[in-house]
Amino acid sequence: MHKFFTFIIFLTLITFTISFPYSNFRRDSLSGYTQCSGSFPNEVTYFSFSPNPVVVGQTVTYYVTEVNTATIQQGAILNVTGSYQQHVVFNEVTDFCKEWIEVNGYKCPLEPGTYSLVVSEYINPGPNDPKNATIEYDLRVEVANPGDPGDPETILTCMEGKYPIYAP
Repeated sequence: MHKFFTFIIFLTLITFTISFPYSNFRRDSLSGYTQCSGSFPNEVTYFSFSPNPVVVGQTVTYYVTEVNTATIQQGAILNVTGSYQQHVVFNEVTDFCKEWIEVNGYKCPLEPGTYSLVVSEYINPGPNDPKNATIEYDLRVEVANPGDPGDPETILTCMEGKYPIYAP
């Protein structure tokens, strides 16, 4: 069940929340996610996933549009950390180029530009899943070029938000 967390985020390409007016209302183009504290060179301008909440035993599809001013290097990673009730319950690190960039027909290094990405994944049920309940995780998603782990200069995007999962 934790594999799908690696696909979030792109949630992984996350920098600031962009809202735009729409019929006297403000529409959230990042589905409630916000940029982490700090400054990051690549910006996610649109992020959503469907269904929302995610349903265990179904496929979830993530939609991301990003504006890159820094090149995403071969070996870039997607780091997704999930917390529940202020306790870290998972930390997934995956190859961002392989799992997000290549499946959308691009190659790393990915030069600056605007890119739309779509990734789908089946959410496997697990033996410890709750029954008929929704759990809302707090997520932090980072995309970073290879370098020293935790080096803020290698982080390209960072986003935080809620990720609800329904287990029937």
